[in-house]
Amino acid sequence: MRIWYKDPVYIVIHVLSGVMAYFIPVIIPLVMFYHGLQYMMDVRFFGFQGEIRSGNSFEHTLLKLLEVLAGYLMIKLVMKP
Repeated sequence: MRIWYKDPVYIVIHVLSGVMAYFIPVIIPLVMFYHGLQYMMDVRFFGFQGEIRSGNSFEHTLLKLLEVLAGYLMIKLVMKP
């Protein structure tokens, strides 16, 4: 499975989720649950295409969570007093 290319809109959503998590911390466990659920069910949800595709991997899930972390760390650096 190719994990490295995906529609850029999903990368933006993951990064923005991380930014929002800085201000609304409850988002962190929700994001982890959502991506963990996809991993456990071995599926991927594509909201903009209205599709659920089978096949997921640890690497793919880790990449998505790292995108969220990147957004969180970026806003944390910007908001640093």
